[in-house]
Amino acid sequence: MEKKLAVIDIGSNSIRNVIFEVNGHGQYFERLNVKEVARLSSHITDDNELSESGIEALIETLNHFNRLNEHHEVKEVLPVATAAIRNASNSEAILEEVRQATGMEIRLLSDYEEAFYGYSAIINSTYIEDGYSVDIGGGSMEVTYFKDRELVFYHSFPFGAVTLTEDFMKGDTLTKDERKQLTTFLKKSFKEIDWLEPHGIPLVGVGGTARNLVRVEQSMSLFPLEGIHQYTLGADRLHDVVDELIQMSPKQLGRLDGLSKDRMDIIAPAVTAIDELAKYLKVPEFMMSNNGLREGLFYEYYLKENNLVRFGDVKEESFRYFEKQYAVDLVRHQHLIHLARQIYTGLIETKTIKPKPFEPGLLEGACRLAYVGEYIDHNNKSDHTFHLITTNDFKGMNNEDRLALALVTSYKSRRLLKQHIEGFPEWFDSKMLKSLELLGSIVKLVDALDLTERQVVENVDVSSTEEGLVFTLHTHTSPRFELQRGIRHKKHLERAIDQSIELRVEERDS
Repeated sequence: MEKKLAVIDIGSNSIRNVIFEVNGHGQYFERLNVKEVARLSSHITDDNELSESGIEALIETLNHFNRLNEHHEVKEVLPVATAAIRNASNSEAILEEVRQATGMEIRLLSDYEEAFYGYSAIINSTYIEDGYSVDIGGGSMEVTYFKDRELVFYHSFPFGAVTLTEDFMKGDTLTKDERKQLTTFLKKSFKEIDWLEPHGIPLVGVGGTARNLVRVEQSMSLFPLEGIHQYTLGADRLHDVVDELIQMSPKQLGRLDGLSKDRMDIIAPAVTAIDELAKYLKVPEFMMSNNGLREGLFYEYYLKENNLVRFGDVKEESFRYFEKQYAVDLVRHQHLIHLARQIYTGLIETKTIKPKPFEPGLLEGACRLAYVGEYIDHNNKSDHTFHLITTNDFKGMNNEDRLALALVTSYKSRRLLKQHIEGFPEWFDSKMLKSLELLGSIVKLVDALDLTERQVVENVDVSSTEEGLVFTLHTHTSPRFELQRGIRHKKHLERAIDQSIELRVEERDS
């Protein structure tokens, strides 16, 4: 049964309405995402109250969201508020005024809850098990430390992108002196938290500042893949990008791809805070999680509905989601895995190849989704397969692994493989290229050996002769069409292993 949940995130900088949908198969996805840049933290008076104009802006935005959610027939709405309202001295009056004007019962998140939902989003959507997280909003900055996917420590700093800009940046740019003062302030703030210390683990960024930072870096580096979720920067690259951003004039920032126009005036202090935290913790890398507070709230809702505390295996969850989304025939693809394992093992046993630790898992994953692009167009299934996988988040996999999966799953030829990886010279050396060609050619061959999707070829035995290799196909009926296609496609594997392959058939009596 289809369900829709709207999460309304009332932050210090922006107010966002996200509609999540769960379909009858249990698949969930983001249906709609809209925001209003309200800058509530700039409406805080000297008495630490949210001004009447700020409350009016909030109510106006929420009424627009109400009409939007009604149009989309959303039955459940979860409005939450963070630092701007939490820290206001008139928070109770704000909530009551909003309730009377909109009918909404806003849940005021504690600093712990705000940090927890960001952490929850990370461990339910990435492969990171040990790490720090940082989410800098308009008026606060949440930092967590988690180990073995368990939250260990959290802290909410009482400053954010808007407040740091107001306190430390007087003009259109962050001057050297202002940056020095801000850096001194940040280091002092970090030093007051005794559990903030280097552990050699990644720093994971969530929220708008991290999102803009990564998009800018991708634009600068001409990164050719889609998506920012689980995108990773080395620590040195992070520092360089931040340095470059801070030195830009407003005009230069306005021309910068990846930077939202509503963040231009507050981006410098915000990215400085992330960068200084990364330096303080001496992290080896910075990763972007495009899942944050809102997704954490949704995961809580979704997991409770399914009697779960968290996803046991994030990568496996992504595979199952993908299989359902593109109507993968599970029986057929399990059979492809079976045949591929037999061929791969046979190549090892005949000493044709030397196995590498990552190959079996990559081969199995590729067979699970082999040529899934035929869901869109059978005649261009390879191209569509590559596109679908490289443009999908595939939670639980880094960018290198996702691209490797796409290359093997969609394998067409050695020439096309080389074309696809031209933009990634640092990711794939000659040895890795050979592995990708080997595994891809196995996937292409087993797909051919089940051409009619009847599992006619039950088993494959690999043996060695003086002339080359023999693949004996054990069948329960005539594999006429499978054999024809297999003979056409075995050339790819022959090139990969530099040996000839003969296909023989042994049909068992029915």
